[in-house]
Amino acid sequence: MKSPVKAFARFCVALAIAVSATSLAVEPATAGVPSDKLDKLILGYTTVGAILTPVWIPAEMGIFQKYGLDVDMKLITTGPVVVSALIVGEIGIAAASGEPIVSGILGGADLTIMGFGTTTTPVSLYVIPSITKVEQLKGASVAVSRLTSSGAYILKVGLKRAGLEAIKDVTLIQAGGVPESFAVLTAGKVQGAMLSPPTTYKAEALGFRKIWSGLGVEYPSLVYAARKSFLRDSEAVALRFLQAMAEGVHIFNTDKEAALKVMAKYTKVTDRKVLEDSYADNFGVHSPTLEPTRSGIANILETLAGTAPKAATAKPEDFIDPRLVKKLEESGFFKKLAGQ
Repeated sequence: MKSPVKAFARFCVALAIAVSATSLAVEPATAGVPSDKLDKLILGYTTVGAILTPVWIPAEMGIFQKYGLDVDMKLITTGPVVVSALIVGEIGIAAASGEPIVSGILGGADLTIMGFGTTTTPVSLYVIPSITKVEQLKGASVAVSRLTSSGAYILKVGLKRAGLEAIKDVTLIQAGGVPESFAVLTAGKVQGAMLSPPTTYKAEALGFRKIWSGLGVEYPSLVYAARKSFLRDSEAVALRFLQAMAEGVHIFNTDKEAALKVMAKYTKVTDRKVLEDSYADNFGVHSPTLEPTRSGIANILETLAGTAPKAATAKPEDFIDPRLVKKLEESGFFKKLAGQ
């Protein structure tokens, strides 16, 4: 008999999911593998932003097939639901923000992070025109997607460098997402908002000012997570998925026109300048080796500590499984991909 909890989780996942678009050898499968010979994989991703372009590239350029994979990509709009989808097996791998995955593991979910898609994030703080520096935010309100989001963490770092403290000196408003944060800002309900491309360009067009950027601050806003049992049972599939992701990053970094074409298709942005600016903002953000780092997880745990007491004492290494990435590195896969 199915567990009522799992049954309910499956029901929630079904409501929230919207369809979007052998051996452990580290050499890729031969291009042109018959479709009936491809290993099927369901991949969940949680946002439609320029930062996801390297994840979409393999789907659009036949790279998944090159590595022997038939990938069904599904858009799952919220972090907690993607965690539920992983737990109940609705998806095999998630390309998601690090915070909900770490939160799920803290809550007892049998998940792990096998790679980092990004090491930093192009989330920036936009404010009303009358504010020119971070220090002027004392007593003001700033919208963030969630209090445990990458944007909230980046904001706290920026405030700290300006001698301010989140919550105490600056009120954080949980809006639910980047579009919602932008809506709250334009409605005049807050004085600032943490935004990412291409929403940032909408803000600039309306006269809002960028006064702080998260670029350079270590924070894995995109991670690749799976059930531990999935890695045990389908390790070859996971390994080839990581190869495809690494190649997606390589193409993003070396073929701008191809990246812009894919970005435009998924984000529905047609303005060339906005696309190019979004590309520039995300260039250098992605990890070419996909290595999941202890320090990146530590920063997520620091963000979660205020709402999840277990985060304060958790060990970052318990949230990652770098075995497959190390296998690819030792094989020379990343150097070969980079043409070295």
